[in-house]
Amino acid sequence: MSLAIGYAVGKIQFGRFQFGGVAGSLIAAVLISQVGVTIDPGIKAVAFALFIYAVGFESGPQFFNSLNRSALREIALAVFLAATALVTVILCARIGGLDKGLAAGIAAGGLTQSAIIGTAGDTLNRLGLPADEVARQQAGIAIGYAVTYIFGSLGPILVCLILIPRLFG
Repeated sequence: MSLAIGYAVGKIQFGRFQFGGVAGSLIAAVLISQVGVTIDPGIKAVAFALFIYAVGFESGPQFFNSLNRSALREIALAVFLAATALVTVILCARIGGLDKGLAAGIAAGGLTQSAIIGTAGDTLNRLGLPADEVARQQAGIAIGYAVTYIFGSLGPILVCLILIPRLFG
């Protein structure tokens, strides 16, 4: 249901901008989850696996074609930025008193790295926490991801369109 609604939301134009299917689906999923719709954990796992497969299928060949000697500087920059982002999320979570699930969701959405969702969910299942605590933490992952994904996607675009031209223009 959220895919169908999200796809339609993603097609709506805001001037020259539109969210696209992924962001539209996330917005729809957040709104639907507020109604109280529950989904079987097995269906969640299969849907997430299909999502990750689709992302990898589309971007995998491009990734391997771009690996060459001239990419070393970009790889070093990416590692530095990822480490900086991780430290930022950890510090904000500690300072803000956020639980681990919400912090992982914020990291996944803010960095637009969906694989963090699966890794964090699997880690929560292995911590030996009570089932209700695991469910609460996993809900935090989904909420954190859905709320910050839009900002994680729009932030770099706005920096490139507005901030960088002003600094170097």
